[in-house]
Amino acid sequence: MKTQVIKLNEEPANKKRTGSSVDKRTKNTSSSQIELSMEYTPAKANIILDKTHRSIDHTIIFLSQGSMDLEVSLIKFHLEKNSLLMIPANSVIATNSFSPDCQYRLLTFPTFAVSPNDLIGYEPLLIDIEEPHASTTDNYFQMIEMLIRDATEEYSNCVTHAVTSFIYFINKINELTLQSKGLLDLPNPQKIKSEFLYMLNQNPHPIRTISYYTDRLNITPTYLNNVMKKMTGMSTSEWINKTTVRAARELLSDPKNYTVAQVAAELHCGSEANFSKFFKHHTGESPSEFRKRILNQ
Repeated sequence: MKTQVIKLNEEPANKKRTGSSVDKRTKNTSSSQIELSMEYTPAKANIILDKTHRSIDHTIIFLSQGSMDLEVSLIKFHLEKNSLLMIPANSVIATNSFSPDCQYRLLTFPTFAVSPNDLIGYEPLLIDIEEPHASTTDNYFQMIEMLIRDATEEYSNCVTHAVTSFIYFINKINELTLQSKGLLDLPNPQKIKSEFLYMLNQNPHPIRTISYYTDRLNITPTYLNNVMKKMTGMSTSEWINKTTVRAARELLSDPKNYTVAQVAAELHCGSEANFSKFFKHHTGESPSEFRKRILNQ
């Protein structure tokens, strides 16, 4: 296992995101360095195997051999050879399993190290890369490794530009994937999807009104639904319901502070009866049954 690190000269002032209706993002707290680890083997890696951790930097994982199952901020991913996963900063990462022959390359870099930062997005992005793009991806890692190994701090911008070029390349591959799904006919589908999911998850108690999101994204409910359905297989309402159920489980697991009626109010579900009906429809058990089962575990 080889690890290369380069420290950046200084952190520039955070740039305001332009052309977006989403509120201000989390302030950057990343360290001032770009780190590249070549041919990681999970059994020897001390930051990804059998651990749950929050990565303050952006991360790119490219599987060069074997397979791996992991979760990024509660979203499950299965990676096989030539799978590439882009993980935005401040994500919670946990590895569930991996094959004995699993090897992967890992690149981490601060928020301010690439421009524009919109290229990374605000949710994980999994791409299955085919040849010859897989070979080019591997070449990018090797080029960045060489630059990090040879560059001094005075020339750290060379590494930054190489990482930026790599991200542009990855996004171009993603555009080809979107094109194959007929999604390029929809303006900015990746951005719309990313910003909707960011807004949906930024509050512990999700807002269940579709117009709340479409007004801020400046799009119609039909357009948002088409994007989410084509890109994720789930409609806008299904995503809102899924997030609401997850929040409901968290609140119901805290009986000292929340009654069922209070949970219903916090999640904008109307009356306790309406919430109970909603929860049982999506989980198969009533809020009381769920709470009793959790408390008895």
